[in-house]
Amino acid sequence: KERMKSVSHLLPARTSPLRHRLRLPLVGLALLGGALLQGCAVMSPEECAQADWYALGHEDGAQGRDRTYLQERVSECAKAQVAADTGRYAQGYTQGLQQYCVVDNAFALGTRGGQYQGVCPGAIDLEFRRRFDAGRAVYDARQEVQRLHTRINDKERELTRTLEDEERSLRTPKSADERRRIQRDFEQRRHRLRSEIEQLDRQLYRARDQQYDAERRGRQHQ
Repeated sequence: KERMKSVSHLLPARTSPLRHRLRLPLVGLALLGGALLQGCAVMSPEECAQADWYALGHEDGAQGRDRTYLQERVSECAKAQVAADTGRYAQGYTQGLQQYCVVDNAFALGTRGGQYQGVCPGAIDLEFRRRFDAGRAVYDARQEVQRLHTRINDKERELTRTLEDEERSLRTPKSADERRRIQRDFEQRRHRLRSEIEQLDRQLYRARDQQYDAERRGRQHQ
């Protein structure tokens, strides 16, 4: 445990103890939880034995990973009885972080749906966050438009299927009352689906406006 605590001071101080704007859907959280329960390791024993700790640090810094990633590496390699070279790691991490913490890259990071974990120096952190947030707003708006398009397409396919299902249901001989009941049930389903599509269309209209506004605000950061 002392070994785990001792590595934190070797890396640049974070500007915030909390992860910034972490977004994971519920399904993603469930999958993540399952992976953790299965003991997903950051490094295998073979990787620990052959590790270039400078290169690993450089990779983590360039990816904007926070200090906990080193602690996970140290922990996994300790299980394999391999000592981490935290000094070399810190050197590589500092160099990698210099590549990541370029203010002009923050907007693009946000538009790709990335995450900012508060790893950049305090002198640029606020501006980096501001530009990242602008890019992330564009990403979120685009995702919402895409989500609504998908839902509308699904509802329209379901609406088409009701016509096919109704036709199949009426092929076999039935009484007049039974035919009217089937037709009424399918018409009610179609009415419900049309109402849902109209509601989704209105949401899509608003989402497109929000996407336009987000992209317009974001142009100053490109």
